[in-house]
Amino acid sequence: MNSNNGNGVSFFKILLKDDVDYLPLPPNFAKKHLKNKNQLTLVLKTKSSVKWKVKCVEIEDRYYFMDGWLKFAKDNGLKKGDFVVFWLNSPSIFQVFLYAPNGCLKTSGGGKKRKILEKPSVKKETSDDDSMEDVKQSRGGKKLKIWKKPSVKKEMSDDDSMEDVKRPLRRNMTKTAIHSLSITKSFMKDVGIYEYCSLRLKNDHGYVWKVKVMKYRAEKMPYLTKGWSDFRKDNKIQTGDWCEFHHVRANLLLVRIFKKGKQVLKKS
Repeated sequence: MNSNNGNGVSFFKILLKDDVDYLPLPPNFAKKHLKNKNQLTLVLKTKSSVKWKVKCVEIEDRYYFMDGWLKFAKDNGLKKGDFVVFWLNSPSIFQVFLYAPNGCLKTSGGGKKRKILEKPSVKKETSDDDSMEDVKQSRGGKKLKIWKKPSVKKEMSDDDSMEDVKRPLRRNMTKTAIHSLSITKSFMKDVGIYEYCSLRLKNDHGYVWKVKVMKYRAEKMPYLTKGWSDFRKDNKIQTGDWCEFHHVRANLLLVRIFKKGKQVLKKS
């Protein structure tokens, strides 16, 4: 098979499941051909004129297409057993060829032409004590989207008391926690949040961030992915710091941050 211009490198994947919102990449291909791959935005193109944005994320030396992959799969009607070939013709653009299990080339989907690359829609949650509002705040010339602290909330509520029955989860911020953070299955199941696809992380000042939960490999190990990087940056969490996660209710976690060199208090 030849790519459009006869150049480039390629890999293929056989889809093993339907409606999965991530796609694992061959590690050797990603390490060799994808630069700055901790959080890389790529473009997927088919024979149609439609383009799709996907994020390539590195998690513990494994590489995945994540945000945007499920939309690409649904728009093109990809199913279990389909054979997909990816040609990298530029540093960030893949030409994609889709084959059905019978070996025939599939018709590219996409339907209506889009003028711009679409971003996944974000559902805004509201509650009496955690009402959230999209705001933009300048930091070093760069505008960030954060969740705004409710104006009526001035102190910790009874629900945010540290007298938790369940033991909190403590995580040390290593270099691998820059863009995603592993969360233990035992903690999530113990506090009843393992089935959630997203969590709300709240700091001591009352600000709330919505963070996506992804489960990888056969073990279904949970990771905080989309939104975690914003939470880390906005709270100035550095390598060596500690985060302590306390379950409050539903999918809300209170996060206590301990700076590097300061001892994490142990519960008696």
